[in-house]
Amino acid sequence: MVFISEIFRSAQGEGLYIGFPQVFIRFSGCFFDCPYCDTDISSHESFLVNGNTYKNPVTEKELVDILLKEYGDGSLFHSYSITGGEPLIHSSYIKNFINLLKPKTKAQFFLETSGLLIDNLTDFDDFFDIMSIDIKTHSKEVLGNLPLLLDKLSLMQKSKYYLKLLLDNRSFSVIDYVLEKLVEYKIKEVVIQPVNSIIDTETMDYVFDMFLKNNISARIIPQTHKILCLP
Repeated sequence: MVFISEIFRSAQGEGLYIGFPQVFIRFSGCFFDCPYCDTDISSHESFLVNGNTYKNPVTEKELVDILLKEYGDGSLFHSYSITGGEPLIHSSYIKNFINLLKPKTKAQFFLETSGLLIDNLTDFDDFFDIMSIDIKTHSKEVLGNLPLLLDKLSLMQKSKYYLKLLLDNRSFSVIDYVLEKLVEYKIKEVVIQPVNSIIDTETMDYVFDMFLKNNISARIIPQTHKILCLP
């Protein structure tokens, strides 16, 4: 059983699938302490779905039943976004949950993760249709594990994935380091997400110059759900 922070339908606000309608399932708990995090991932006695109250914690089957009751067969949205916090803390639960729900829904399964739980991540090849994997540049642990992450991702055969580089202004040494690793592992595309959705011209120019010179498609995409005042 796990604690759910919240479940709601909205538009994806970040990355390559920006604007797609999704049902977000936010799991409680995270081992990161991101200085810019504004998400409530604490454990509560209950959570709301479409105005209806459900008690925590929930089993995999209970969660599936709630989603089918509240959102039907999944034909009115693109995907379930499994998010947090860090959802892969609950990897065994999520595997069981997806196995139960996948035959009963038309929606795809979308993972939002830090990518730091690397072994757990590669275990999910084919469980998720799409993985959005953060490179949190404020974390020395994330940057230190980047080669191992890219090595593991090179083994993925079924799940689509993309990398999202969370970037502060003028982090030129970080940009150089990440670029070096992306070139080494032949990554051809990356999303640049400015922290707090702010990027200065100098940083933008440096990102484009460095990445495009190395034949990597770099796109700067802010957190649009905040601009649109969406959850």
